[in-house]
Amino acid sequence: MNLDFSEEVNMKKTPLYQRHVDLGARMVEYAGWNMPVQYAGISNEILAVRNKVGMFDVSHMGEVRVCGQGAGEFLNWLMTRRVTGKKPDQITYTILCAADGGTVDDLLVYTLGEEDYLLVVNAANKDKDVVHIETSLPIYGEKYPDRDISDIKIIDESDLYGQIAVQGPESLAVLLDLSDKLGLTEEQRAQLEGLRRFRDMTVPVEDEELAMIISRTGYTGENGYELYIPIDKTGYYWDIFVEAGIEPCGLGSRDTLRLEAGLPLYGHEMSPTISPLEGGMGFFVDKDREFQGDVMKDKVTRRQLALVSDTKVIPREGYEVYFDGKKIGAISSGTFSPVLEKGIAFALVDVETPEVEAVEVLVRKKMQPFTVVKPPFVG
Repeated sequence: MNLDFSEEVNMKKTPLYQRHVDLGARMVEYAGWNMPVQYAGISNEILAVRNKVGMFDVSHMGEVRVCGQGAGEFLNWLMTRRVTGKKPDQITYTILCAADGGTVDDLLVYTLGEEDYLLVVNAANKDKDVVHIETSLPIYGEKYPDRDISDIKIIDESDLYGQIAVQGPESLAVLLDLSDKLGLTEEQRAQLEGLRRFRDMTVPVEDEELAMIISRTGYTGENGYELYIPIDKTGYYWDIFVEAGIEPCGLGSRDTLRLEAGLPLYGHEMSPTISPLEGGMGFFVDKDREFQGDVMKDKVTRRQLALVSDTKVIPREGYEVYFDGKKIGAISSGTFSPVLEKGIAFALVDVETPEVEAVEVLVRKKMQPFTVVKPPFVG
């Protein structure tokens, strides 16, 4: 992608920007950020994560603190899943919805302590997420006048953190090998070794008030960990991983990895006009309680299909999907899987579409056969 100087100046940069350039990464604009799309090549990076270990700069993600008396119940109403009743090391994947049931964002909620939560949101949505949360608070207060909201605070802490994701079957072994350099005590090393999925731990960082958070989470479908690091120390930890030989990976491989794993992407499987129930995320929606956007339960007009090409043809977003000669929907995400050596895709189709084993996709004016499968595509 060619960028003129003015465009580059206006783009945000993570604390690792210069390191990406020095490593020869191809840089592109993404959600207003200058980010690496690839290093050695997308296929090589995908296979590194699937077979060994790779790392990603995800410092562009947003972090929003919601805290104060009543914060938990407010977030319960704001999200599709309850966040209360969790231990301080538990993480909740959930979805933020508008009143009409459309998706505002999908996110992780870290339980930092009693009535203290850290929301990790998508980079492209951070500013509108903050506005949505702030404007929803008085609506919540009016709806539940017996609940005091005066102590609830909403704080954008995105400028405090850098974030590195270490992903792949060897990710734990690598982190344990580097535990001394990462500043882990023997007790913390044992804690990391026993860390369960969607759990986190904190590690003090020298000369920093903010501790590092290590969570067993990721967006690749492989075992992995995400490190939330005081922003000025992000480069220090990145250099440790580079020196250890961990493969740096870009956004291109991350997108294919998430699709292979059957994970949604905001703006594709979810959007202001696509509810979580339509985008295949019904498992993450509490159907037996009241929350903002619960009207989605009565407004489902589409459903998701997972498709694998019978050949190496690559499906792309917007390609039309047909069954029995009739158009039933369109591709929401599609790519070529280096692992399967086939095209894979999510499609949104009419909810009345019968259960089918195969469909056709219009690719460059030619109908191509696809098999309907159950995600994930890989793993």
